[in-house]
Amino acid sequence: MAHRPTIMGTRHMVSACQYLAAEAGFKILEAGGNAIDAGVAAGMSLGVVQPEYVNFAGVAPIIIYSAADNSVFTIPGLGTWPKAIPRDHFKTHHAGKIPQGIQRTVVPAAPDAWITALERFGTMSFGDVAQSAIGFARDGFPVYPLMSEIITEHEAEYRMFPQVTSRDLAQAAHDSVAKLVPAGRVEGCGGRGPGQRKDGRHA
Repeated sequence: MAHRPTIMGTRHMVSACQYLAAEAGFKILEAGGNAIDAGVAAGMSLGVVQPEYVNFAGVAPIIIYSAADNSVFTIPGLGTWPKAIPRDHFKTHHAGKIPQGIQRTVVPAAPDAWITALERFGTMSFGDVAQSAIGFARDGFPVYPLMSEIITEHEAEYRMFPQVTSRDLAQAAHDSVAKLVPAGRVEGCGGRGPGQRKDGRHA
C-alpha cells in the first residue's frame, strides 16, 4: 500500500521529467497563462536545468491538441542542415562520418518552435514565459545525482568545447547548485518583458 498521497489538482496540472521545469509551467498557469504558455515555459526550463539531456539551442517538436477545434496541430521544431552545405560533404571530407564539433550540430530549432507556439496558440509573451528559465540560469539550481554522474562520465567530451570551463564541470560534478547555461542565452532568444512575443525570432 502506497503511503504517499495521489497527486491531484482542482484547476490544472503540469508534468515534466524534471521537477523545476514542472514548477515553471505551473507558475505560468497560476499566473493565468494557458497550457501552451506553460508548456513553453517548462520546455525552456528543461534546456537550463537538464543540460545533460536537453540543449536550449536544440530541437523541440511540439504536438498541440485544441479542444475548441477538436484538432491536433504539430510544430516540427527540428533543426536543419545549413542550406549551403553540399549533400556529399561528409562523404567527401570525412569518409561518410559526422565529426565531433560544430559540424555535428544543426540550426537551432527549439527557440523558433517555442515562439511559433506562442504566436499561434499562446496568451503570454516570450519574455513572460522565459522568466523561470532565466532565473535558473542566473541564480543556479540544485544538481541531482544522475546529472552529476552523466556529466562526470562524459567530461572529456564536454572539454572539447572551449566555452565549457573547468568551473562549469566542477559545479556539475560536485556543487549543490549549478549555473551551466548563461542567462543571456535565454534572454537573447526573445524580449525580456511583456509585449515582445515576436521579437524573439530575430534576436
